[in-house]
Amino acid sequence: MFRLRQLYRKYWIVPWLWWLVVVLPGVCFIVISVGFLLAMHWPKNYQNVVNISLDSDVNYLTLSVHGVKDSPASWSDELQHKYSQLQQMPFSKLHSQHISFGWQPYSDNVLSCSVDGKKIGEKLGVKLALLPNLQGVHLVAHSCGSFVILGVCEALRERNEAVSIQTTYLDPVSVYSGIFWDYGIQYFGSCANFSDAYIDTQDTVPGSNQALVNAVTFDVTQIRVENKLNHAPHAWPTLFYIDALGEKQVPIYFNSVNKPSSEYSNNTLITWPFAYKSK
Repeated sequence: MFRLRQLYRKYWIVPWLWWLVVVLPGVCFIVISVGFLLAMHWPKNYQNVVNISLDSDVNYLTLSVHGVKDSPASWSDELQHKYSQLQQMPFSKLHSQHISFGWQPYSDNVLSCSVDGKKIGEKLGVKLALLPNLQGVHLVAHSCGSFVILGVCEALRERNEAVSIQTTYLDPVSVYSGIFWDYGIQYFGSCANFSDAYIDTQDTVPGSNQALVNAVTFDVTQIRVENKLNHAPHAWPTLFYIDALGEKQVPIYFNSVNKPSSEYSNNTLITWPFAYKSK
């Protein structure tokens, strides 16, 4: 014991260095991390975003959601216009509504968009579940907007099991709440009757370059590369999907009228099988 006291007195600076270099930074990191998570999950009023006009007589609804630091004008508006022009589809004779959904300012924060997006989606899903004549929905999202349609799908499925749900993910971001890196990969598509995804494998955003567990995932990278298209990898799947939808090349699921789920397997990466005509 005497020897230990001598060593402590001789090397008194070592414990202080331990506290300054290891303990205090560790405690600060934990406190900051907990504070960040609390702020991220703190209840917010999303009413200004989810207060959208819904047709009470709608039978089939399509809804597309842009990603982080984006807006409906970049691709979502055009997609919904394309959807409204489709003819001879399983839902063509039904009363349809097509919504390009904007969720700023919550979509502008890279760190919290996943949490805010999922909560916003849950509130939208509750609203859709109240539509008395709704038979089917097709939810499409890009990037962090993927968490919005996941929330919509889960809330709608919980409240109305009869509604036919298709979810389509375009280069989805997988990281949830800043710490769950594979969350989207594991859960996107899990609540839908059928789910498909379109990715560019040269994108470096987590989750945007690999197959989803609960969806059939199409790799559209080579189309961009071979056609020398000047589009960023993360944005390319949205542009691809607009054209492919217009050409009726992508699978559309509604009440199993056509059965893409029987043609493809989830958790597989498939190179896009159709020839693409660049515009």
